[in-house]
Amino acid sequence: SGSLSIGMNDSSNEELRIQREAEKILKPYFKEDGIVFKIFEEAKVTGHIMDFTRLRVLNSLFSLLNRSIRNVIGYNNKHLDFPMNNEVFEKYLVNRLFYSCFWAFGGSMALRDREALSDFVRVEASNCVTNINLNFPSEEQIPLLDYFVNVEDGEWQLWSTVVPAVEIASDKAASPDIVIQTVDTIRHVDVLTSWLEEHKPLLLCGPPGSGKSMTLTSTLRAFPDFDVITLNFSSATSPELILKTFEHHCEYKRTQKGTILRPREVGKWLVVFCDEINLPTADEYGTQKVITFLRQLTEQGGFWRISDYTWIKLEK
Repeated sequence: SGSLSIGMNDSSNEELRIQREAEKILKPYFKEDGIVFKIFEEAKVTGHIMDFTRLRVLNSLFSLLNRSIRNVIGYNNKHLDFPMNNEVFEKYLVNRLFYSCFWAFGGSMALRDREALSDFVRVEASNCVTNINLNFPSEEQIPLLDYFVNVEDGEWQLWSTVVPAVEIASDKAASPDIVIQTVDTIRHVDVLTSWLEEHKPLLLCGPPGSGKSMTLTSTLRAFPDFDVITLNFSSATSPELILKTFEHHCEYKRTQKGTILRPREVGKWLVVFCDEINLPTADEYGTQKVITFLRQLTEQGGFWRISDYTWIKLEK
């Protein structure tokens, strides 16, 4: 056992213990005929704005669950003398599992469908989980979507209770930099943060003026190690725009494993925020070249440099 702790401090051991305990708690819910499968099947037959794929929604689910574990670790680090007890830990994780299900499986649904899915989760979980008092909200006229799980006690709490009151000076009321927090912006930021903390690509979909850009930019401000570059797409946007942006903010570096492209500023992650990505014109084959290029960057982690036919691997 001594060899396992080499290079690990007490904090690392404690985090590993929490992860293992979380696995034991959550594993039974992922059985083939378990409740997660039932929620998945319910979501699959509902209308979605984007294609509903198993890989996409499960990736989203596990990102949200990973954040739940990070929340517990963060809570314990702030309460060293009184860490979260086992009862609250189990209640918090299981409630967060159901919270994660309706956001991961219903994230690409219209609002009313997502609310309906959250209430489906409430009913199914109430019937299936009998060994823990999850204490779902009794106000059935308020969808479960309007609640989050409080890390302090593992209980459901209305998002409206944590919306901050804002006083704005009259001379700044028209400023475009002013962000008024609402239930929608706060809960969307909470979900977006789960993906951003893991440096995963994400796509926001909605009509003009729905707050996509505002929500994302306000979320990104909370990450000091992110260097954010905004690209406004048009009908003529091509992959060259992405490459020129990389060349301006990044540097090529030859390594034993090949050539990599990384941010010039040490310790920073380059975040490329592409706005209006639906605008680029398709070519004669029906392909939006810049969108296909973005898919290659996110799915393959790099691109072929045409000048010397070298594979360029993206780093950070």
